[in-house]
Amino acid sequence: MRVSELEHEEKLDRIYRLYRAPMLRLARRILGDERDAEDAVQDAFESVARSLNHLTEPEDTKTRGYIMVIAERKAIDLLRARRRQGTEELDEDAASIEFPDTGEGGLAWCMTKLPPRYREILLLRFVYGYSMRETAELMEIPFTTVGKLSQRAKERLYELCRSEGIL
Repeated sequence: MRVSELEHEEKLDRIYRLYRAPMLRLARRILGDERDAEDAVQDAFESVARSLNHLTEPEDTKTRGYIMVIAERKAIDLLRARRRQGTEELDEDAASIEFPDTGEGGLAWCMTKLPPRYREILLLRFVYGYSMRETAELMEIPFTTVGKLSQRAKERLYELCRSEGIL
């Protein structure tokens, strides 16, 4: 085994030990089912393994943000699959990634009201500092889609903040 492969495995193992429990809690909250949550977390770790070279240190907040966004996306994807099968309705407004409790009307509260995809793009781009290209790779979407989603998400967040009297 080459050193880079060993380093890759060690980094993935550290990420697994650090984030498996919070990822499971997040997936359980979205899916409401332990086995489905396990499946979503497994899918998330497969994505993380493919993107490992793009991630900074496992303990870094940027890494944590990315990993939690991926876990949320995989859980939502599983809900969408259920909906297509007619077994579960997707709740686009379901609270997933936790924000500090700032009470109603704060920016964090407005972020929780965004559809998950908008929230993810804003978190990756403007909270965790990923470039548009990195965001496209991490979310597995075209580069041009990142720009469009970012613009729509910012517009929607602006509308929410105005309606709450923040702006």
